[in-house]
Amino acid sequence: MPALPLTYGGGVLMRCYLLKDGHILAVEFLASGSDQELIEQAHGHFERRAAERFEGFEVWDAARRVYTWPEQPAK
Repeated sequence: MPALPLTYGGGVLMRCYLLKDGHILAVEFLASGSDQELIEQAHGHFERRAAERFEGFEVWDAARRVYTWPEQPAK
């Protein structure tokens, strides 16, 4: 079953999943914007929560993964 978009007030909420050991430990909701704006917002959340020692994050727009940090090497 595909992931359904989360909505709030008529807009779709994009998500930033904060990761450690390959698991989602926290989620931050992002304001809509271009992919680059979403990535910048996610980096900001990651940096503000540095004390929690997350290892990376993923940005999702509904069922579309927009970005993964750190970037995975090409296979």
